[in-house]
Amino acid sequence: SAGKLDTSKWKVATYKSPDSKPGLNSGIYVPESLDFSRGMLCIRVTQQKGGPDNIQSYGGAIISKERFGFGTYEFVMRMSSTSATPDGFGTAKSGAISSGFVFYNNSESEIDLEFLGNENSIWITNWQNANPKNDPSDEVKQTDKISNQVLAAEFHKYTLVWTPTSVKVYIDGTLVASHNEHIPQSPAYIILQHRGTNSNEWGGMAAVGVTRYMYVKSVNFTPLNAPSR
Repeated sequence: SAGKLDTSKWKVATYKSPDSKPGLNSGIYVPESLDFSRGMLCIRVTQQKGGPDNIQSYGGAIISKERFGFGTYEFVMRMSSTSATPDGFGTAKSGAISSGFVFYNNSESEIDLEFLGNENSIWITNWQNANPKNDPSDEVKQTDKISNQVLAAEFHKYTLVWTPTSVKVYIDGTLVASHNEHIPQSPAYIILQHRGTNSNEWGGMAAVGVTRYMYVKSVNFTPLNAPSR
């Protein structure tokens, strides 16, 4: 709400984004995709042709400087849409993924709230990669797909409750996912990100020339067993 990033708590990502594939999609997180001028975080995704059969995707991400563990995480977010204003009309489009999630050490700990524009759906997935020297496989995750036509249309409160034995996720107070397998145990960084894709699978084909916007009003964390207020 100060109109700028609190650099005592967050750092800006400037690296290649996931779902980048040679000949298909060259994705990168850039500081220019971040905007704080409206008293909240706005992350833009833009896509342009970058050569034969290749798309250049520019997105943005911020990462907490501190790692957080078991407890309750609350995100107030409007997922990826075409609305250039926080409360304006906009729709989900193929070629963009927005998410709030926690991540550490090649999915040793990872819990995703990941919205796919091409599906207009959110995937809730937790990972516990016991051997982070190797990339995680599908055998170390539990996931649910939740179709909801309004996640890109307006703000919603996403509540993630992470305990040693379970992961539960609520949208506006309604339980939408309850997991008890592959529960991560190590503290992890909070990441807010919006990236471009160009795939007939995860995230969908690029929407060249169509700017997408993700908005985040707040992020809060309460440790497990914290004293009540």
